[in-house]
Amino acid sequence: METKSWYQSKTIWGILIAALGYVISEVLKVPDVQLPENADFNQLKAYADAVKAAQGNVTVIISQAIAAVGSVLAIYGRMKAEGKIS
Repeated sequence: METKSWYQSKTIWGILIAALGYVISEVLKVPDVQLPENADFNQLKAYADAVKAAQGNVTVIISQAIAAVGSVLAIYGRMKAEGKIS
């Protein structure tokens, strides 16, 4: 089985990026705005209202986007993984 360095792993980078989104939201005390899984229309409307209530706070949007991108990258990296990390 092929091995690679930890910094070549999409899963590791995804986890680090998602953690960065979390740290940004905690350090800057960003209000928690989360979209539920399999959201229906009313939940999407409540999510949009929560973003509006944050007064369009760019930090909220950025930290949530960073966390989402990191999570997707970690899942993708885990699905496509072919070797071990050394």
